[in-house]
Amino acid sequence: MHSEKSVKHGQSFKPQQDDIFITTYPKCGTTWTSQICHILRGGDMNFEEIGTVVPWDILALDCNQNLNDKQVAKPRLFKSHEDWAHVPGGGAKKDARRGDHEAKYIYVVRNPKDAFVSFFNFMPAYTGLKSGSLTMKEFADAIFAGVSQAGGIWRHFLSFWEVRERPNVLILFFEDLKEDLRANVKIVADFMGIQSEKRINTAVEKSKYSFMRAHASQFDDHFVFDCVKRRMGLGPKHVFKVGKVRKGGGKVGESKNIPSDVQDLLDKRWSEVLSETTGCQNYEAFRASLSRMMKKK
Repeated sequence: MHSEKSVKHGQSFKPQQDDIFITTYPKCGTTWTSQICHILRGGDMNFEEIGTVVPWDILALDCNQNLNDKQVAKPRLFKSHEDWAHVPGGGAKKDARRGDHEAKYIYVVRNPKDAFVSFFNFMPAYTGLKSGSLTMKEFADAIFAGVSQAGGIWRHFLSFWEVRERPNVLILFFEDLKEDLRANVKIVADFMGIQSEKRINTAVEKSKYSFMRAHASQFDDHFVFDCVKRRMGLGPKHVFKVGKVRKGGGKVGESKNIPSDVQDLLDKRWSEVLSETTGCQNYEAFRASLSRMMKKK
């Protein structure tokens, strides 16, 4: 769906010091966190779709957006699904202690199995495939394990784990947002340098599931989809019908819907990529370890 030219344009973008990138592996809370940050910066709901006020780095050129333009409020916000090595201003070789005079990065992590189910339900309709045309095993092998632009979720997690100590990197957890939205909005506000209780209260109210569900058309990705659907071979009348704000508000614990052979594959990939390097044998240990570190920052 991305043109090669647009991807290179986005990855080579030079951010300003106060810019903030909301970056995740797909289906880990990008839209939700974008809304939180947009409202915290003093933004309002006067936008067609969230992608018009929070540009997607590697798709901006395809969507006729100029990443260097001023935005509706400060700081400038950008959406990204790139890993640390490819996100604008990032780079795996940088000193982990740097960050004082660079852009900021909010990275949202989600249980890979829940992200898998959400991505599986979302992607076929987005690409024009009929429901049921891919099995979960086929989807795991073809896209989730690494063929998508974002690569595999495990190496994506690892890339930000390696820069977890940087002062300009904040790691959040989808499950924490679900469990205590207000506490996590305040964490984001502190990271953004925002102390206004009014803005915090407004961000909490306008990032609740009930509010975003009531404004679902502003969070359904139709802006980007309409820009790229011809490139995906879809006709101009093709309409994307799977919204980002799904019934239930983004579920936790959907692994029960994954066949055992696919669960084994996902567990195997975690073990191969993350266990030895991080010392975390599963997602629960990974979340606990990073949560402790973030609280000390």
